[in-house]
Amino acid sequence: MAETFSYCTRLGATGEIAQRTWQNDFGDGYVQSGGTGINTRSETWDGMTIIGRLEAGDDLLGARTFLDRHEGYRSFLWTPPGGAQGRYRCNGYKLRPLGGGLYELSFTFVQVFYP
Repeated sequence: MAETFSYCTRLGATGEIAQRTWQNDFGDGYVQSGGTGINTRSETWDGMTIIGRLEAGDDLLGARTFLDRHEGYRSFLWTPPGGAQGRYRCNGYKLRPLGGGLYELSFTFVQVFYP
């Protein structure tokens, strides 16, 4: 069973919904199009951030440990804002020191599908 990412992120993440389609333009104004595959709609959430300290019990450290444990290729469950729970991956993250012992962890979630 996949783990669930349940850490609180800051407001401001941007969700991009992509729809995979094909299109054939016949050159006389007629265009044929359709969906590609069974999962034609997917989401990418960029600008996800957590601010905190690299200390035990802090959400930032917990989220960083969670992402490291999934190593960029293992999927996990996550519920996007206003959406339904799905499987996502996170291939890396950025850690920026803010001073005073605070850090900003930023990352992107990409939706994945399994049969």
